[in-house]
Amino acid sequence: MINKDLTTLLNANSMIIDSGGKAGKMTFLFYLINFFYKDKAIIFTPQESYLFNRRVDALSSQYLQFKNLRDNVTPYFLDEEWNSLKQKYGYEFFLEEILHIIKTSDENVIVMHRMGEFFEFQDRYEIENIYKTLIKTAIKYDKKMIFLVNNKNENYEYIRRIAEEFTDISVNITNNEKNERLLNIKDVLQHKEYPLMHFKIHKENFILDLYEKDETNVEFTTKNILIAELDETDHHMRDICTYIFNKPNFHVKYANSLQSILQEVFISPNVIVVLMKRDQKNFDTIAAIKKQLPDTIIVGILDQEFVRTEDVQEAYSNGCDELFANNLSLDNLILALQKASKSLFYSQSLQTLSAKKNIFTTLEEFKILANECIEKSLFFTAFTLESKSKFETITSPSRNSDYIFQTDNKIYYIALSTMPKDITYIADQYRKKHNDLVVTCIWEPIKNETLEDCIA
Repeated sequence: MINKDLTTLLNANSMIIDSGGKAGKMTFLFYLINFFYKDKAIIFTPQESYLFNRRVDALSSQYLQFKNLRDNVTPYFLDEEWNSLKQKYGYEFFLEEILHIIKTSDENVIVMHRMGEFFEFQDRYEIENIYKTLIKTAIKYDKKMIFLVNNKNENYEYIRRIAEEFTDISVNITNNEKNERLLNIKDVLQHKEYPLMHFKIHKENFILDLYEKDETNVEFTTKNILIAELDETDHHMRDICTYIFNKPNFHVKYANSLQSILQEVFISPNVIVVLMKRDQKNFDTIAAIKKQLPDTIIVGILDQEFVRTEDVQEAYSNGCDELFANNLSLDNLILALQKASKSLFYSQSLQTLSAKKNIFTTLEEFKILANECIEKSLFFTAFTLESKSKFETITSPSRNSDYIFQTDNKIYYIALSTMPKDITYIADQYRKKHNDLVVTCIWEPIKNETLEDCIA
């Protein structure tokens, strides 16, 4: 049974579906194609053909809904010579071929599977142009454009930012402790977030329905969190993690050495967040922790600007379940912490803000929203943009999940789930029209000063 409000899915010209690995993006896509759209689709994918076809055949044979899936899906696989062709011709040949297929095909749904994997990290500047061009062309030829993205991919942050500006619908899929697939669906154009949806199997068929929270769900049992600092740091990331876990059902403890970590074995931590530098002895420490606590999820954060492939391999081989650099996207860290704790504690708090308007008429309303976020331990950065010239009237913030109050020459801004280092991207959007724009105040909840000390 489909919630009647979700007819917006049918009307959307473009959509981004993101999740971690094996969370059900592809299955949900096939559900949309076969049951919801009842249409045919083209899928461009970097996945090997035999793996893709095996997945299609498995679903076709297992579920009656998908028995005609093979007839409704036309896959296009990246050429084995993709990298050499890209180096020789750039992305122009790739985009030209896709646009030709979109224009001449009979299929009405166009899918970019694993969108982030089409680009190397150093090629991320290509993403915006290709993303916009694909959507524009699909709309022109009256076709739907769907992007599937792994939110663990190194290019996810860039794709997400572009998606917030150009995509109609955003769908985030997570799995809870019962392995239920939960969908957070946002109408980007209307700045509307729908109630949490449950994508489930009922009588051997997939259905999409409202998620009814089970009050006996293990999500509401106490979770023990251990934050371990293996090296001397500025404590900023430790304070952020502490703030995020500041919930009634979480018990946070600290340790700063292998000995003090192992002394906390008796609390049976559900999650250990390890803050460390890139050092072999730190990976050895993780291995020792995993040996003592094999069922505990370990999330590592390197005190480095980036994570190398060899860092990831080393961390995973020693028992680390996730590894981030200290310039990480906070959204990605929150997703990892929710997955590790098997609780949607942060997403559920965010949903309470979904009915709020994005533009406030008074500074007092702006501050009330900020204080509500603080009460719910929702991390955000508040800042002020100031220009000597008069701002035009703003109808929506640069990102649909953010909130602003505007005067003639100031914009008071709340950027949810965003660290201070990441506000440059937002400020740059306004600098396009105001070259003299300056950021006059930056505030985050873990600061000792109050919000009023910064924003008068």
